[in-house]
Amino acid sequence: MNILIKTVILGLVSYFVYNYIVLPISVPELDKFRQSSGQVQGSWNEKELFWFIQITDLHISKYVYPDIKDDLKEFFTTTLDTVKPKVVIASGDLTDAKDADGVDSFQQKEEWDTYKSLLDEHNVSSKTVYLDIRGNHDTFDVTSYKDPHNYFLSHSKSGPAHLSSYITTLHSGGKTFSFIALDATLNPGPKKVFNFFGYLSDSQLETLGQLKATAEKSDYQIYFGHFPSSCIVSSTPVMEMMSGGLVYLSGHLHTLGGLAPQLYTLHHTGTPELELGDWKENRRYRIVAVDNGMMSFTDQQHGSWPAVIITNPKRSDFIAPQVEQVENILASKAIRVLAFSPNEISKVRVKINKEDWVDCEEALENVFTTPWDPSDYVGTENVIRVEVIDGFGDSKEIAQKFVVDTNSIQQLKYSLYARLILMSEPHSVLQFCWFSSFLLCISPLLLARYLPSKLEALTGQFCAQQLKMFARHSFLFNMYTSTCLYVTFGPWHVGEILSGHVGFIFPWATIVRGTVLPSFYPYMFSFVHLAFFHFPLLWALVFKLHWRVAESLENKLSMALTNIPITLVMSMQAILLVVLYFYPSKLGIFREIALLLAPVEIGTIFVGFLLNGVVSYSIREDRKAYKK
Repeated sequence: MNILIKTVILGLVSYFVYNYIVLPISVPELDKFRQSSGQVQGSWNEKELFWFIQITDLHISKYVYPDIKDDLKEFFTTTLDTVKPKVVIASGDLTDAKDADGVDSFQQKEEWDTYKSLLDEHNVSSKTVYLDIRGNHDTFDVTSYKDPHNYFLSHSKSGPAHLSSYITTLHSGGKTFSFIALDATLNPGPKKVFNFFGYLSDSQLETLGQLKATAEKSDYQIYFGHFPSSCIVSSTPVMEMMSGGLVYLSGHLHTLGGLAPQLYTLHHTGTPELELGDWKENRRYRIVAVDNGMMSFTDQQHGSWPAVIITNPKRSDFIAPQVEQVENILASKAIRVLAFSPNEISKVRVKINKEDWVDCEEALENVFTTPWDPSDYVGTENVIRVEVIDGFGDSKEIAQKFVVDTNSIQQLKYSLYARLILMSEPHSVLQFCWFSSFLLCISPLLLARYLPSKLEALTGQFCAQQLKMFARHSFLFNMYTSTCLYVTFGPWHVGEILSGHVGFIFPWATIVRGTVLPSFYPYMFSFVHLAFFHFPLLWALVFKLHWRVAESLENKLSMALTNIPITLVMSMQAILLVVLYFYPSKLGIFREIALLLAPVEIGTIFVGFLLNGVVSYSIREDRKAYKK
């Protein structure tokens, strides 16, 4: 029975790890892509070249980063006038929506006025098709789509015509491009800390399905939204809803504080996902080009020139064979390079492998070409280098690998850390960790009380005896298990998490205005408390009870030693609150987390002292009974 139980537990853990971590982040098999694309005859149209820009996480703020506005002015003038994109995508968090100290969060009309004035004053709509969408910051303290404080409706470009997700179709070079905006923001939108994950209800999934059906009538579908797909909770995996799309463009993660500056991956559906670093602190924007169905991109630092993209041949590291027709490269007659600079481009030259440098000519504005025969490069992976020099003498050289047929693709090289962040299911992982920590805390005492023979088979006689000694005390058993149940399933916070509306923050969900919203931080709070405080507290109390109940006389040294683990556990809880509250962060989120955790953490510290006192009392009573 012992082996059977351990095998079942190990099997369940293995199943979870494989299905929710290993399988999602694995690189898709190339063989099926080769089979599906290898028999397609390539074609080439010199006019089929389309490029656009993505910018995300602007965080226009009334209180911090005053230079954001000045840099956006330059972006909407110099950058747009230089690159001349057909489309500009602004993928959420247009404003910051926080107060001066960063603790409270709500929509600031002044920030939205700044955003609107930037677009209007610089005539952005006359320069390009501007598509914006909400991020989680744009929904802080917004009760519904039609809330008067939902300034996206009145101050954005897309808001007046679209409440939520929408589609825009454009024609260029004889092809149609559909841009599908995916709005997964919470509705209602609680204040920050409670508003991190995106969520798509069944009705929103149905709407997305309708948009997808419309978009599939076009030649290329480009999806964009604020949240990475891994941060969107839905009954149907969101990337399945976007299958067939040329790309999904997202933001939200802000390079994870510099730990993940480049997050690109290829999903098993065949559609790549490109997460873009923020404008707020990193001043990033992205230029994306689609050349005869092959997508290329570069992530640019604002103010850095020249900007360069090799559109043909495409970089093989980021190839997506299921949605891109690699054979089109074989039908091409010229290498194509996009080069941009406000100071004009004076020279562009290319070099393949160990061949000589070859100068390019400007075939169209910003499009530089040189003739080539792609059949010379069949069957192997090659390297192309491009050097661009502008009128001020500023230069940029880039190098990338390329192939001209799918059979030459040796390996898809999307990085492991990017796959882990973008392809795993953090919501499911958090659920598993949260519930596993609950079972870890409560199962030993339940088995000790009701199935002692099973406990002995699992843990051995020594551990089982100690746990049974603790569990036979009804008060200790009831107090510890009820606290465990509350920390796991009970509300951690009850209060106004949405102006004028009382909400309930459970580890497993946030409930406000009759709506159940997905949880993120509360799962983490509950898991950390159970795994690092509640579980150690159990064994600290068991250790004290086992050690001291066997003593015939009171011993002050043993009393002090056995109190150390208990004091340490509860002291760490108090230290955690103090560190979080005073942690120096411009986000203000740590102080808010400390205030959120304080009632439960202080309450459990009190429970810990109470249990410690009861254990001491039980030791004295057991000694008296033993003497009699």
